[in-house]
Amino acid sequence: MKNLDTTLYFITDSTGFTEEEFLRRVEEALKGGATIIQLREKEKTTREYVELAEKVHNITKRYNVPLIIDDRVDVAIASGA
Repeated sequence: MKNLDTTLYFITDSTGFTEEEFLRRVEEALKGGATIIQLREKEKTTREYVELAEKVHNITKRYNVPLIIDDRVDVAIASGA
């Protein structure tokens, strides 16, 4: 396993944001230099979490930044993260 750059470790929570605003903020964090993203969603159903994880993963791939899925191996596998 390669070493992870955790210089700027960004942990997300979409509570209180529209999906569009949340995804914009994730992308802004990456533009600002985030070196790793952790998706943390405690209130989402599995389906909602997988769908959001896929969208976030598509963004993080564009920046070549790893995505960590918090506490949910099933969501990580389903989303390809």
